[in-house]
Amino acid sequence: MIAYLTGSVTGIDEEKCLLEVQGVGYSVYCSKRSLSALEEKCGNSQNVKLFTQLIHREDSMDLYGFLTKNEYTFFNLLITVSGIGPKQAMKILGSGEVADIVRAITSGDASFLMSVSGIGSKKAQQIILELKEKLIKRFHAAPSSVSPGSQDVISVLLSLGFSPAESREAVEKALSLLEGSDDVSKIIETALKALSSQRAP
Repeated sequence: MIAYLTGSVTGIDEEKCLLEVQGVGYSVYCSKRSLSALEEKCGNSQNVKLFTQLIHREDSMDLYGFLTKNEYTFFNLLITVSGIGPKQAMKILGSGEVADIVRAITSGDASFLMSVSGIGSKKAQQIILELKEKLIKRFHAAPSSVSPGSQDVISVLLSLGFSPAESREAVEKALSLLEGSDDVSKIIETALKALSSQRAP
């Protein structure tokens, strides 16, 4: 079992980084967010520490890497869900901060998960059903209620190209300003104003 590796990043592609550790190069699968963070360190002598999980199957032996212990823990919970393999778990991890993904699952926010390629409504609901209580215990997450109307607004914002984290934050801000109103059109309007002000130069 390889618990972690510390070395220099010598290469990056769409799914993996090449980590050189004392003259040995390890090909390590990482999430898009992690690869983006590692890109600026590629080619220099700065050491990087990756927590790792070795997945051994009949025809392959792949190494998965994580910049934080929380990412490592969350990944290992995700792959316990029936039908979620390590590659899909990495896609989910790449969709946002671990705290945001945990909050979405514990709140029953299926639209957040459905923004990930390959995750439909049925699979999103399955992830929520199987992981909600585990995540509350493991991450001490307090579930917040997400109304059906709020989920509809988040789905609209996602379809407009906003990220899951941006969409959720904007909806929460809109609900606060509207004092919990369930008028979907007003929530969308207010959320879009909040997003416009954030992106204004």
